[in-house]
Amino acid sequence: MAKKKNAPSPTVVTATSAAEAYEAAYFARKCGLTPEEALRLMREAAAPALKTSDSRKRKG
Repeated sequence: MAKKKNAPSPTVVTATSAAEAYEAAYFARKCGLTPEEALRLMREAAAPALKTSDSRKRKG
């Protein structure tokens, strides 16, 4: 019996600045990705940097 294929995950559309769109398009061409994939990767890479800034504060 064949397994069911996973349903494609819904794409979330968010507002993108012109600079962010330009950078994502460049990154996509450079790495052989779609602009959507490049934008998602860029946002995922930026998210941990924003979260870790609070944990770096000194205690004391």
